[in-house]
Amino acid sequence: TCRGPPIPPSCRRRKGDRILCLRTGSVYLSYNNVSSLKMLVAKDDWVLSSESNQVRLYTLEEDKFLSFHMEMLVHVDTAQAFLLLSDLRRRPEWDKHCRSVELVQQVDEDDAIYHVISPALGGNPKPQDFIILASRRKPCDIGEPYVIALRSVTLPTHRETPEYRRGETVCSGFCFWREGDQLTKVSYYNQATPGVLKYVTTNVTGLSSEFYTTFKACEQFLLDNRNDLAPSLQTL
Repeated sequence: TCRGPPIPPSCRRRKGDRILCLRTGSVYLSYNNVSSLKMLVAKDDWVLSSESNQVRLYTLEEDKFLSFHMEMLVHVDTAQAFLLLSDLRRRPEWDKHCRSVELVQQVDEDDAIYHVISPALGGNPKPQDFIILASRRKPCDIGEPYVIALRSVTLPTHRETPEYRRGETVCSGFCFWREGDQLTKVSYYNQATPGVLKYVTTNVTGLSSEFYTTFKACEQFLLDNRNDLAPSLQTL
């Protein structure tokens, strides 16, 4: 479904859907999650930083943020790639930066909240955790991408604990463009916060093996599961 102002359908469809909006203090959260990613995608001053084995890395510097996006062509149906990456619980299968992912709340068929635990980063002994809202949208018009938008939210039931360092994702996610029959351009975007800026800057330089390896693992995951039917996601 295509969504826009004044009130996102995810905040008005059912009584239970309002839980997300009330807890975050904004009825526009799901809509803003998607629109923020689309605005990041639409910026025209992305710079190609490096390319390796058909994986391209672009960067964008503005204010205190360093944004980057990676893109590749994958021989997988576009809707299937979208389905496979929509369920964050499967992300540990290809991303070593996700130790575990738990579904906290299925807000509706297109919006869900997850608790993500990542390994320790940058010499800090504590692993990081995130409370992530994932909002997925099908294209509204021909030529538009499938979108999976990700951002941090706050839930009273999942406050910060001494066991983990609470991380924050301001704006990140995937876009999928159909490039042909069984051919999809997959792009991942991330607007890095100051807390992970040093890590991102180090990895962006020369398309480091870590970024490249993770994205190629994502490609292999899509190829290995291109004929997979995910019953929980077949509402699309």
